[in-house]
Amino acid sequence: MVAGNLKQNCWYLLYCKPRQEQRAQQHLANQGFSSFVPVLTVNKLKAGKQVKVTEPMFPRYLFLQISSEQLNLSTIRSTRGVTDFVRFGQQLAQVPNSLITTLSQQQMAQQQQEDQNQPFKPGDELTVLNGPFSGIQAVYQLADGDKRSIVLLNLLGQWVKTAMDNQQISKSQPDKS
Repeated sequence: MVAGNLKQNCWYLLYCKPRQEQRAQQHLANQGFSSFVPVLTVNKLKAGKQVKVTEPMFPRYLFLQISSEQLNLSTIRSTRGVTDFVRFGQQLAQVPNSLITTLSQQQMAQQQQEDQNQPFKPGDELTVLNGPFSGIQAVYQLADGDKRSIVLLNLLGQWVKTAMDNQQISKSQPDKS
């Protein structure tokens, strides 16, 4: 009885249709199942520009947590986006909880690192630190690569869009009046 309780919620590996991991995850969630698709953010070259893209860490694979009572293979296999369970012979491939925990922690750490690497958010009020526009107020728009940003400068009462090095700008400090 104790051994059966240890196996109550196990992680299994599903094989998905090409580029349908997110669809499968959504449809499994609609059916009340818990699943996990670890993702990576990678830089890709599109139209001559570097673009950050989020992709599955293991393309076409999805981790599914189910209890022995929920283990209805036909329901899960007929879910949109799912092809089948990964098997070793006749046995379903089980994934240790420690692996899922490790992957989840790595994904959270990567997300925190990305959040720290992006010092500004759209709409942030900035001040130009040096260069010809030193001291002028600006509003952050978006990143222009890793080291530059598109900002709106307030010049003579009009907003002008320009690209600047991230080292030339900093967040404006609120007045303590």
